[in-house]
This record gives sequence, structure tokens and C-alpha cells, in this order.
Amino acid sequence: MLARAACLLARRAEQAQLSKQLVRSFSAAAASQASPKADYKLPTAPLQLSGTSGAIATLAWQVAAKENVLTKVQDELYQLVEVFKAHPEIRRLATDPFVPAAFRMKVVRDMFNTKDVTDVTKRLVEALAEENSLSAIVQVTIAYEELMLAHRKEVHCTVVTAQPLDDAERTVFTKQAQQFVEPGFKLVMKEKVDRKLLGGFVLEFEDRLVDMSKAKKLEEFNNLVTKLENDLK
Repeated sequence: MLARAACLLARRAEQAQLSKQLVRSFSAAAASQASPKADYKLPTAPLQLSGTSGAIATLAWQVAAKENVLTKVQDELYQLVEVFKAHPEIRRLATDPFVPAAFRMKVVRDMFNTKDVTDVTKRLVEALAEENSLSAIVQVTIAYEELMLAHRKEVHCTVVTAQPLDDAERTVFTKQAQQFVEPGFKLVMKEKVDRKLLGGFVLEFEDRLVDMSKAKKLEEFNNLVTKLENDLK
């Protein structure tokens, strides 16, 4: 996925721990836009995530759900991650501790002034910029994506084969993948061809990999032969 591809490009930036102040900063920004009514209550998130990035993504999801902009916020986060991928100068702005916070905030606000962006995304990114944690947008996007999948009760899977699937094979692999999906969740399957597999298949889920390819079996066989040869020396 887009977010995961960008994650690889921004790996160094993601290693920094986010401060609890960042959560409070975004919470304050969200609260400032909340209804003054005493009964204002955020929806319960569909998934409990750990870590500071998970806490921020959860708060963003709750506010977006309250304001009925869940999908739009997700699309905006994907676009921001794409900016990280395409523009090294933006990654520098996000990760260089010597860039003044005031300058970072000005760039963020100028960028949003020319685009139709939800207040949820604006408040989130401004809070990250203020705390010198813009690089965390990648982690937050990944966490937000997890919440959206749980909200939609979807499990995404990519079936990778050496040759394109026909209808009969597609039915078989759908049944194979369905075994790894909890009851009540919808399987969303994509197809991918990788001739290096030689045969068999690979099922790629968000949190697991089922490798039943001939290439994998050949690798395991070669490793076994190598181990036996070493044991006989």
C-alpha cells in the first residue's frame, strides 16, 4: 500500500519516539473545535492501538467519525504520505531538528491555505509540526488505516501467483484466503503476478504471510541439503 511504501522510504525518520505532549497538543486542537454542549462525546474507536502514533491516529479517527469525514481524512493522509515520497525537501523539513518550528508551521499553513482540506487533517498536521514530529505522519497514517479496516470490517489480502489466475483458480484462492478471515469480516482480495515464484502461491495479509510457492519450497530444500552437508563435515 501507499503508506507502507512511504514507510520504507522514511524509515529513519520513524525511529524517533513521539512525546506525550503531542497527544495533548492534538487533543487540545480537537477540543477547541468541539461543540460547546456538555454532551459532546467522541465515538468509540473500532480497534485499540498501542503507542503514541496509535493514540494520535485513534483521536484523529474519533474526531473524523464525529464530523463524518472518515474517508476524506484517510485520503488526505495518503496524499501527505505521497508528498513525503516524492519530495526530499519536505522530508527534510519534517525531520531536520534545526528547522525553526515557526517556519515549519508557516509552510504547513501555507500549504493548507491553497487546498480543500478537512479541519481534522489541518489540526493533526499542525500539532505534529508544532512538536517537530511531522515525520510521524507516516506512522499515524498506517495506524489510521488499521482503524479504517476494522471500522469497515475488511481484511485486505493479495494473492501472488506465477501466472495470472483464471476464474476457477480465483475461486479456489478466495476460499483459501477466507480461512484466515475472522467471522463477520469481509475479504478484499487483489491479485499479483510474480514469475519468480515458479508455482504455488503466496497470500499477503496486513499482519501475516502465507508462502506456499515452489520457490519457497525449493529454498527450504536447499537449506536442508546445506545443513546436512555441514553436519557430515
